[in-house]
Amino acid sequence: MKHKHFLRKPLFLFLSTIFLSSLNACGQKSTTTLETTDTLPASSELIKVSSEQPSDSSSAQISAVEPSSKRNESSAYNEALAAYNNFLSGSMNAQDLKHEISDGVVKIKDISLETDFKTYYALFDMNGDGIPELHLRPAVGGSYLIFTYLDGQIVLWHSGPDYESPLNNGAILYQRDGAAPTHINYYYLVLDSNGKETSKVNFSKYHSVDESVKTESTDYDVFMMEDKEVSEEEWNSLTKDYLSNSSDIIVWKEI
Repeated sequence: MKHKHFLRKPLFLFLSTIFLSSLNACGQKSTTTLETTDTLPASSELIKVSSEQPSDSSSAQISAVEPSSKRNESSAYNEALAAYNNFLSGSMNAQDLKHEISDGVVKIKDISLETDFKTYYALFDMNGDGIPELHLRPAVGGSYLIFTYLDGQIVLWHSGPDYESPLNNGAILYQRDGAAPTHINYYYLVLDSNGKETSKVNFSKYHSVDESVKTESTDYDVFMMEDKEVSEEEWNSLTKDYLSNSSDIIVWKEI
């Protein structure tokens, strides 16, 4: 991985803004990035490939905790936010336990980004433990990285291409447009609470080309599910659950 620097702005507003949001997170449901715990499925539900959001009863179970548990969660929540802020400012390193992008230790300056491009972060709970993960992605190029907070350390939870996007239900959708012929490649990725892949579904759609390979169809007319060509109707039915998931409660902000 190339080692280039983030464009860093002063982050003194980061914790103050997030901290105020976190106070509301314990008491009510919201659609902001930091208050999404009630909208997430439990950890056991994260391993299911499904577009269904948790029912009202499951949301109630997640939020119905004892006061002492709430206090413990609030403490861990704030510790995570403080650690993420220290990581972004360069005063704390992250651990790469699987050696996915480093020799074991990740510094913010080591993350590959073009110096003239913006970098964005989001806070969103991917593994259902009530503590948000730190998501980092460049405006153009580079890798999409997810860090979690575990036992007092920031740990790399997932590393993928920047064509990946997190979804409200905790899954990840990859979408990349291509040419020759015009096409879109997708995959729907589900990770367990430790960031390990539990399922991945690949699908795509293409414009067909004539025998001369000089012109292509005006619309998508070749549909692939895994390695099998299917009809458009079948493709739409098979991919509906994956493509209908939204990411509207995940808020990205510039660093």
